[in-house]
Amino acid sequence: MAVRYTYAVREVYIKTPKGLRWPLSKGLLTESLMNAGIKMEAALSMAHMVEERLRSRKRPEISPSALKRMLITEVEKALGEEVAQKLRNQTPAFEEILVLEGYRRRPFSKGVLARSLGDAGFDVKESHALAKAVETELRQEGITEIGAAELEERVAKAIRQHYGEPALKRYEGRRSLAGELFVEEREGEPRVPFSKGVLAQSVMAVGLSPDASYRLARETERRLYEGGSGIVSRDKVRSLVAELLREEAGEEVARRYELLRAVRRTVRPVHILIGGVTGVGKSLLASALSYRLGITHLISTDSVREILRSTVPPDLLPTLHTSSFDAWSMLATPEGSSEDPTLVLQGFRDQVSRVAVGLRAIQDRNAQEHTSLVLEGVHVVPGYLSHPWQNEVIQIPMMLVVEDEKLHKDRFTLRERETSGVRSREMYVRNFDKIRLIQSHLLSLAEASGIPVIQGENLDNAVERALEVVLERMQKVYRAQVVRSA
Repeated sequence: MAVRYTYAVREVYIKTPKGLRWPLSKGLLTESLMNAGIKMEAALSMAHMVEERLRSRKRPEISPSALKRMLITEVEKALGEEVAQKLRNQTPAFEEILVLEGYRRRPFSKGVLARSLGDAGFDVKESHALAKAVETELRQEGITEIGAAELEERVAKAIRQHYGEPALKRYEGRRSLAGELFVEEREGEPRVPFSKGVLAQSVMAVGLSPDASYRLARETERRLYEGGSGIVSRDKVRSLVAELLREEAGEEVARRYELLRAVRRTVRPVHILIGGVTGVGKSLLASALSYRLGITHLISTDSVREILRSTVPPDLLPTLHTSSFDAWSMLATPEGSSEDPTLVLQGFRDQVSRVAVGLRAIQDRNAQEHTSLVLEGVHVVPGYLSHPWQNEVIQIPMMLVVEDEKLHKDRFTLRERETSGVRSREMYVRNFDKIRLIQSHLLSLAEASGIPVIQGENLDNAVERALEVVLERMQKVYRAQVVRSA
């Protein structure tokens, strides 16, 4: 399936007084407005307006209370004081509701409640509908803290209302909410529900298959429950996962996991740069790496070129307005010039130099905001992507190639089929010699610069080799950090 990438936009974060920080979600703004009785269309429009206003601010962070005040102001202007007062009396979806268990506090989790309902025999749709109904009731009443016992009573009431007494008895027979499993970074800090899915994704980054990763995540959960405590430290989870990896996959895989977990705690963001010509599988590799490594910013250089094309006219920068392998035709050359190899590469380099301006700006901005990213495209070329904040990131370049010409050409047939003819095979086959010429050029640049070259004939093998490249680079950085701190 083809994957579309969009140009990276300025991210806004919600930050609590205790220093917790997470990305702003327009969905949470919309949900908060709808809880106050605002219809979906108006809520979506207002949430979009607030999001755009926040993105235009100099500071990328806002506190939950300040965000609530901003929403109330906008609602009051647009819909009047009565609706604004409803919102004022509620707990918005971007504020935590804490569940009190003796001296402990944990965030209310709709997902944990839904899973608990699933254990009691409700199907997925019923579980999420009940959990949503309970959360909506709490937020509409403006509750920010609730005792575990009172929460149980509210859940029981919702079950009785929707499904009757037999369903309630079935629910009461399962483990109480207080017995759910939570993970804390350090003692006394806010806890998050244990997630098998998140853990499985983390384990896949070191090379385990999805099936093996989920089996290991389930075994981890089982052993943590056997420990008898509903709250475990993140270090304990990591140690148990490493132990299970040694048992199941060997010492080398466990070492890779421990290294990757240590590196993910570093303050330096990771920028993975994947170069290669059209048809070698860059977008698929980038998608697989971003998923396995938990990197949410995924950018295609073609999308950056499209943005530049929409703002710069053809007569000013003509090579931007054609394919990389056809950019030579837009150069100022004597009449009758032919597409000789030197001219083809000259046109390609000219386009790369133009697009590189935008790519450097993206890298620079993400480095300043401590954001990891995966950048892929034919314009990822050695020598063109240095930026002022280079030393603030862990930059990992790699070059993807397909040496088998027949397989490379066959990829364009597959791409035509996947895009329903939008990306026609004919154009790429007609220019295939130029595409191969550019690949040879990129390959020589990568080898001269010491950049790892990855064979793209088999996607699974390419992903595994790319992960090795990432881990090798991380290992060097991590060892250097250890030496400096010693």
